[in-house]
Amino acid sequence: MNTSPENARRIVVGADGSPGGEEAISWAITEAVSRGDRVEVLLVLPREELLPGTSFALQPHGRVPVRDGYSVQEAAERTRARLDADVPVETSVRQGNPTSELLAAAHGADLLVLGSPSRKGLERLVFGSVATACIKHATCPIVLVTPEAVHRFSPSAS
Repeated sequence: MNTSPENARRIVVGADGSPGGEEAISWAITEAVSRGDRVEVLLVLPREELLPGTSFALQPHGRVPVRDGYSVQEAAERTRARLDADVPVETSVRQGNPTSELLAAAHGADLLVLGSPSRKGLERLVFGSVATACIKHATCPIVLVTPEAVHRFSPSAS
């Protein structure tokens, strides 16, 4: 375990209130506990960019609305308490393009952790994917936590 604060890795987590996002927070905090790292949880609220006369006016391509009443700070604290984790966790909220903001936050980070819903085929094509775009352009390693795989791997396992 890395007990030196100056050697702690910086783990950035993208959160959006979805079950996949919640699992990503949990995975990152568990990883941080096992290695003595610090976690930054980021919620990106998309700007309203309506395209009149299209279905995108209701939900722009690749964007999933954040759950009403969702607090990234409360989610991180709830997860940290549930895991009884004594690690530094910072939270922040930005507004803009989710992919761009996540990539900017992860610049210089040691790891980017994202949750991903189980979308298949046409649904993924129609709704787009922030995770896919981050995978293509990230400058640090990425962990993509899927609901099916989250319990198959424990970050604290040797």
